[in-house]
Amino acid sequence: MWKSEIKPGVEYALREKRGAGVPLQRVRIVGHIRGNRWKAEWIDPNPGLVHYVKSGDLVALWKEHKVFLKEEADEERLRERSGRQGYKKDSPVDNALHAVFESVGDRDVTYWSGILSGPPESIDRLRVRVGSETGKNSPYAYINRRGVLRLPFDEALDMARRFCAAEPATVLIGIETTERKWAREAATPGEEHMTGLLTEYRASWALIRQWAGHDAAVAQREAEIQRLERLVWDAIYALQKAGLDREASRLRHAIARE
Repeated sequence: MWKSEIKPGVEYALREKRGAGVPLQRVRIVGHIRGNRWKAEWIDPNPGLVHYVKSGDLVALWKEHKVFLKEEADEERLRERSGRQGYKKDSPVDNALHAVFESVGDRDVTYWSGILSGPPESIDRLRVRVGSETGKNSPYAYINRRGVLRLPFDEALDMARRFCAAEPATVLIGIETTERKWAREAATPGEEHMTGLLTEYRASWALIRQWAGHDAAVAQREAEIQRLERLVWDAIYALQKAGLDREASRLRHAIARE
């Protein structure tokens, strides 16, 4: 637990060794010592024992320890499901999902370690965007104590594919921008290490383009047109600032004719 969450006189569930399945101990916090260290009195086991504990050893309020254990079991089951469905950390698919969900634009929706997370209402907003049924979760999904819905890898993958098909330009603009930026950096003396990163992520970007379907080429062209238009408008403002109104007006009329 965070130091700010811990209060003297309150009972907590303590786990001296990290890992699911390690028994919980019941302690009452006597007071704060310094930093992340606290003085605690044991209730079970070893009632009456007084010793020092760290903030990180306290995993939950004791009154919530049953909910904590259930959540821990739910999380373990969720991760086992993701592993069986082919999740591999830092694989091309994993990196592709990171890129897709970063482009969604909803800070409450996150993808990490093969699991898609967010408040149920945020996940449903995303489902509406991709044309998926709202409120329907995998049997392996669960809502944790903070009200966050946790979805397995196979559901995250399906959502990512649907999002690419529904909003190809939204995703492609991001990966095209990143690819151009990294390519420029890779060509810069002293930045040759970027070549390896480019090679690694191009497999993920190819997957995203594939998921975006037949609209990918159109979306890429539109994104490039938008980028060029922004550059022209930047040039117009720069010309005006420099007092070259005639040249700025010529560019503005050229865009208007288009």
